[in-house]
Parts: sequence; structure tokens; C-alpha cells
Amino acid sequence: MADLLWPITVRTKPQKSKLVLKRTRKHPLLGISEFRENQDNDGSETEQSKPRTDSTTSASRLDPLSSVFDPLSLGMNETPPPPRPKSPAFKSRFAPAAALPDNWLERRGPILEKFTTSKRLTLSATSKDSPRGGGGGSSNLPEKVRDRLEQLDVMEDGPNLSNLTQAEYSRKIDEMGKSLYEAWNTEQRVKALKLAIQLSKLLTDTAIPQFYPTKFVLITDILVKFGELVFERLKDKSTVMQGHIAVRLRADFTPDDVPFIAQETAGNWFYKIASIRELIPRIYLQLALIRCNKFLHSTKLHRETLQHSTASCYGVGDPLVANFLRCFVSRMGLLTDSVYKSEYLVPLFDSAFKTYTQVLSVGRKSSNATLKEYCTAQSVAYDWLLSCVLRCDLNSDQLSQLQDKIVSPEQNGMLLNSLLTSFPASYIAENVLTLGRIIAKCDETVFSVVYLLKNLGAALVRCPEGGEKSRRKLAARWTTLAAGAASTAEYTECAVVWLELSASMLTPAELDGVLGAIIEKLLPSRTFEACYPALEKMLSVLVSSQSNIEVLFSLSSFLPFLDLFQKESVKVEACKCVLSALTGSERLKDEVAISGLIYIGKILHNSLNALSNDDQRRDTSELINHFISLVVTPENVERQLNFYVECRASFSNLDSVLNFLVQRVASLAVSSMNSLEGSLSSRKVASFVRGCIAYCYITIPSIDSHFLRLNLYLLVAQVALLANSLAQCDSLLCEGLKLVAETPDVAIGTDGRSYSTENQMLDWLARYLSTLLYVPDNPHEDPLHIYRQLYDAVESRKGWSSHGSMRVKCLLLQYLQSVAQPSFPYTIAEVISNDRLYGQSKKYLQQVDGLVDTVLTQISSLVDAIGHVAQEESRKEELQTLAVQVLSGFDISQPGPYSLLSKIVSLCLQGDRSFSLARSSCCSRPRIAPLLHKMERELSAVKAL
Repeated sequence: MADLLWPITVRTKPQKSKLVLKRTRKHPLLGISEFRENQDNDGSETEQSKPRTDSTTSASRLDPLSSVFDPLSLGMNETPPPPRPKSPAFKSRFAPAAALPDNWLERRGPILEKFTTSKRLTLSATSKDSPRGGGGGSSNLPEKVRDRLEQLDVMEDGPNLSNLTQAEYSRKIDEMGKSLYEAWNTEQRVKALKLAIQLSKLLTDTAIPQFYPTKFVLITDILVKFGELVFERLKDKSTVMQGHIAVRLRADFTPDDVPFIAQETAGNWFYKIASIRELIPRIYLQLALIRCNKFLHSTKLHRETLQHSTASCYGVGDPLVANFLRCFVSRMGLLTDSVYKSEYLVPLFDSAFKTYTQVLSVGRKSSNATLKEYCTAQSVAYDWLLSCVLRCDLNSDQLSQLQDKIVSPEQNGMLLNSLLTSFPASYIAENVLTLGRIIAKCDETVFSVVYLLKNLGAALVRCPEGGEKSRRKLAARWTTLAAGAASTAEYTECAVVWLELSASMLTPAELDGVLGAIIEKLLPSRTFEACYPALEKMLSVLVSSQSNIEVLFSLSSFLPFLDLFQKESVKVEACKCVLSALTGSERLKDEVAISGLIYIGKILHNSLNALSNDDQRRDTSELINHFISLVVTPENVERQLNFYVECRASFSNLDSVLNFLVQRVASLAVSSMNSLEGSLSSRKVASFVRGCIAYCYITIPSIDSHFLRLNLYLLVAQVALLANSLAQCDSLLCEGLKLVAETPDVAIGTDGRSYSTENQMLDWLARYLSTLLYVPDNPHEDPLHIYRQLYDAVESRKGWSSHGSMRVKCLLLQYLQSVAQPSFPYTIAEVISNDRLYGQSKKYLQQVDGLVDTVLTQISSLVDAIGHVAQEESRKEELQTLAVQVLSGFDISQPGPYSLLSKIVSLCLQGDRSFSLARSSCCSRPRIAPLLHKMERELSAVKAL
């Protein structure tokens, strides 16, 4: 037994050597690197290695972890310094930097939109980076170093919340990012770093795999911004004062250009990150600050950092976490190093490819997601990694080898999806049938076949050339491959892509079959109600792909497809989409298409109610009016008129449409008169024109706008006058007169402001009297009976201003002067106007003189009422116009006109004795000027007395 006893020896305690602190620029994770400065064997500085500026001489001999120059120690101060001005680094949702690698910004939005969850989430970011109270391996560290490392543990713990919805979870991440930004602005660097660690630790939670891509995007955006903040901070530290001028680093600076204090601060940041005990937060933050390596070392260390991070991904056990970590490595590598990208991008994809079987194994065991959901989440990482590999400029042989590797039978569909989204579209177009056969053999339980089919179609859309026969064959048969889709949402997304190809490549009969297959898939169980956005995209694709919309209405499946839009608001938008596609179209002839478009327009018309605003009514009216303008059948005017009758019945509540219809019918009547020889010699044409005028006469009262009705009555009356339909012309003119007395004094404009209607009425009266001049009197009525009705209507209207009343009387006087002429300056074919009808009859002229006397008396009263305001310039111009009218139409030797003219001249002389009406350009005719001179001298002499 004695032989079995252990010998007892005395163990001597080794002598501990004191730790010597030296200034260093070595990265703590990457071994030994060469210094650019020369050092002695004992670590003392030579003359060549002394700092370049006096401001850093004393600081160079201090501990690099001391609180004097440590930016992180400021976070522990009780009274932090005043905050720096806020930088625009963070915004509400932390939009990614514009300098991110290509395609990442394009991928970010779809990821946030697609990868959502309705399950409850847990947010736990409690710090466990290092044990509390020291101990372990940190007991041998010097006190100063240990204190600095323990700063990461003395901060308060992060949030620990459970049972959160996706929106609440995203909002908490956003709040943590804002807290990081606020801490940075208040010089609390330790707190900012702590929050960055807490955020990166959230990426270790894969409880809900289908939400992980969204979480990855939100958190890495904040980490990238954090790295930018540190980089800008180090650039500020590198600013050197030369006299009174602050000199900043140039854009392409080297480590030799960086002051020692900035290098020291950069090294301190890497010391802190190297002290993080957990692998995932350490790698994420090391990558977020990878640009800061530029302050310390050459590009060699930068490449080593990327290679080291690539190798570190092997140490992550969860394949979902590991693959997205590889995404971040490649993302930051492309952001900072695009020269040696093959050194880390290819190994990243190879390592992810080797874990594929592990991905399937973990996906099958996941309790919170199906295998398909798990693989769909993983596909985001594989898509990105493969797209990064393709940046290495692979040739056709290498692409083929990579394709063979990806589409091997054991890979199912996830890696094939990455191929479809990342490979050049031209390459996919050349191999479309081969890829289609592979997709048909994929296992639906692992990855969605419909999703693969959609990405294949998207690649063909991006490359419109190549493989025409193969494209056409697959465009006609894709509905068979997608028929087994379990998800209606995925099916409609696939249909949106392939319908664009089908509409552009297939014949109408083949397109009708594709559209019918879509309806057959969506119609049972009303599954289409959950896919209205996709249906709208399909409709937009259909109408935009056809230059002639009549082709769509010839399809037996198009109107049933429109019937899928059951919801009122969605149906209205669909109808707008169809009518908007008519812009630039040729005229419509097909009866089926015209009837279908009337039905669509009627849906839009009926959607308007009392709550609809003016903009909605205006937009709808413009769409309907444009459709009406495209229906033109000059060879069959009766069919055209019947179309307008149907439109009037369908769109009776829109003034703009009714106004447009009246104008179109009036134009149709005039074109009918001009298109046939002999004008109205044909009874059939005359009857048709009278039918058009009757259409207008019936339609105009349905319009609500007062002035619109006035203008249309006058317009159609002019058409009736051209057609020599005098009875209809009289009726239309009389209907217009009924509205004169009802005209409001004030109206509301389109801008919501009120305005006076007087100028509009005066303009309408001028045009009305110009038309009335050529309208012959009814033999069964007194001469000028319509004028008498007009006079009564004008007199019965209240609200005329003195200026407006004067202009009205002048218009009436001009009309009476015109009808008394022996012959009118113009004539209308087949119309015998009053100049030929009465032939200067004395009885007729006597009645005209009586009406003139009445008007002159009223004008004289108005002139007397002007009085003291005659000196206003506008009034003088008005009086001059009246004087010219009196001088040109009357014999001023007569008492009445002479008396009126005397009043006018007298008023013009008030306040301006030098004024002379005779010298004005309007009264300079030889016969009139002497009489005016004589009148002005007499009036001036009377005023002088």
C-alpha cells in the first residue's frame, strides 16, 4: 500500500510579475502587426516616433485606458458635459445609409413587408456580457483595466418584456435606437455602447423564425448607424488646429495622417468591443466599427478582420443566426472593401451551403414555424449571399457549375429560389424550360413552388429577350404548375408576374384561357376577397398591355374578372383603372366594348353621393367625358345619337358630363348639316337635326349650374338658327330669358370664394343680343317680341350696380340701333332676318323708335345719377363710349340726343377743364368733331359765368 501513496512535495508559489502597460496600436483580436513607428527594445519612443503635434505630447505617455482620454468613461460622470448639436444620423425609423451596397435598399422594403407574424414576441436584452463583482479571469488584470471593463456591467439592465405584438416589438427596437442616439448626443458613450450590445443580443433569439428577417433589418440598420457615429467621432478627434484654422482629415486619409489621440481613441473602442464575452454581439459590433480600422492600420488588417469574422460564423450553432450573421459580414465587407471581395464572399456562401442539411433538420424540429416558413426565412440570407458571390464576375462555366451545385435533387427549392433571384436574368431566360421542369419536381412541403414560379417569371420580365418559344410555352402553361398552390396570396402574387408575360406574348384566345384559370382558382370560397391589391395589379397589367382595349372586352373572361371586385371602394378603383387606360386610344367601334365601358362608367357615376367632394366629381367626369369622346361613328349618326341618349340616362347626375353631351350633340347636328350636299334639302337630315336640338332642349334643364344652362340655351339656339328651325330657336331663347331674372347676384367659385355675377351676365347679354339680331320675328307676334321679353327680364332682375345698369342700357341701345339698319352686315343661309322681313317698314321703324326713346330716357336718368363721380377715369371712359354710341347712331341736331350728349360732355368737363371729347380718338370724325367743339365751347362759357 505504501507504494500506492502519492509523494508529498512542497509547492512553491511563483512570483507574480507586475503588468507593464505600453502604448500599442495592435488590434487585441488579431495577433501581432507591424508598427509604422520605430521603437526601442525596452518600449521607449525614439525621436522619430514622437507625436506630430504639441497637443498630444503629454498624452502619449499616459495609460490608453485612462479616463483622461477615454471617451467611454464620460458616460459615468455625474454631470456630463453639454450635449453636442444633434447630427442627422438617426431618423424616425432609422433609414439605412445611402452608401449601403447595391440591392440592399431594394431588399429592405420587401423584407419588412413580407416577414410578419401574428404571434406574441419576447424582447429580452438583459446584459450578461461579464460576471458582476469581478472574479474569474479578470482578477489578474490591473485595477484600471478591470474598472474599465466593468463599466459595461454597471449600467442598468436592458428591457425584458414578453407577450408583445409585432408592432410593439418594432416600436421597442425603435425606442432603443433613439435612446442610443440620445446617449451619444449627451456624450454618454458607455450607455450608447451598452444599448448597441443589447440590440445585437436580440439577434440570438430565433423563437419566431418567420419574423427574424424583419428583426435583423431593423437592428442592423441601427448598428450600421452606430458605426457611422463612431467613425465621425474619430474624424472629429483627428482635426488639427493650424493657427486659427481647423484642418480635418481628407477623404482618402491613411493611418499616417491620423493624430495619435485619434488612434488612441480608436484603439480604446476596439478594446471595449473585444471585452464583450458573448460571440454574437462581439462580431456584430466589430463589423459595425470595421471602417474605424482605417484610423489604425492598413488594408491588410481590414482583410484579416473580414476573414476572421467569416471564420467566426462557424462558431454559431443556430443556422438561422449564423446565416444572417454571414449576411452582415458580406454587407459590411462590400461597404468597406470591394477589391478583395472574393476572399470572404465565396467562403461565406460555401459555409452557408454546407449547413443546408442542418437548416432542414432544424426547420423540421421548429415548434413555432412550419418547415416551409423556416426555409422561407432562411431564403433571405441565401439570396443575399448568392447575389454577393455573383459580384465576383463569374463566367458562364462557373455559373453553370454553381447552378448544378444549387439545383441538385437533395437541395429541394430554397437554393433554387436564390438562383432565380440572384442569377443574371439573361442566363435564366436561356434556361427557362430546364428551370421550369426543376420547379415542377420541387417538394412543396419544403419551399413554395408558386413562389419559385413567381421569381422565375420576374426574371423573364427583367430580360425581355431570349428564349421566345420557351417563354411562350411556359406563359401558356404556368397556371397548371401553380394550380396546387395552398396560399391564395402567393398564387395572386405569381399571377401578377406571369399575367404580364401572358398578356404580351399570347393570342387573345390563349390569354382568355389564362384569365379563366385564374378566376376558377380564386372564385371558390371567395378567397379573392383577401387579395384585392393583387387583383388591382393584375387589372393594371391587363389594361396597360393592350393598345386597343376592345381586345380585352372581346375576352369572355374579362367581365367575370371585373366581377371579382366585390368591395365598393375596390370596384371604383378598378373602374377608374380601366377608363384611365383609354388615354391616347383610337376611337371605339365595338358594341360590346362600348356597352362594357358604359357599365363601368355607371359604376363610377353611382359611387358619387352627397359626401363626394368636387375633386372626385371632376376626376370622374373627365374620365367619362374622355370615353364619350372616343365613340365616333360618322357613317351612322343615328347610332351616335342613340349612344348619347344612353349616356344621358347613365350619367344624369354629373353637370360636366351633361354639358359635354349637349355640346357633342350640337356638334353632331352641325356636322350632319355640313356633311351632305344641299345642306337641309334632305328631309331626313332636317328631321335628324331637329331631333338633336330636341335632345339638347330636354337635357339642359337637368343641369344644376345656372350659367351653364344659360350658355347652353344660347349655344343650341344658334344651332337651331343655322338649321332654320325657327320655332325651336325661339323656344330656346325664351327658356334662356326665364333664367335671367333668377340669376343670383353672388356665386361661389371653384376656389370657395364668392364673386359677383354681374360681369358674366353682361357678357351673356352681349352674345344673346348678337344672336337675336339675326332671328326673324314670329309673324303671329308683335315686332321684336323676344327683345321685349328680354327687356322685362333685365328690368325685373335686382342687384344691378349703376355701372352694370349703364352697360345693360348701352347694349340694348346698340341692338336697337342695329335692327333699324336697312341691311345687316351678315346673313345666314336660308334665314330671312328682320332687315329683309320688314324692309324698312314705317310701322316697324316707329316701334323701334319708341323702344329707343325708352332706353335713352333711362340712360339720361343714369347719367344724371352719376354726378360727382364723373371725374373717375373709368366713368369718363364709360361716358366717352356712350357719347360715341349716341353720335354714331343718332342725329344730334334732334332735341333728345342733343340733350343727352350735352349732359355727357358736361360731366366729362367736371374737375378737368382741359378735357375735350372732340379731341379724343373715338370722336375725331370730320362730321362729328366740329359739333362737339361748338358744344364744348358753349358749355365752358356757361360754366365760366
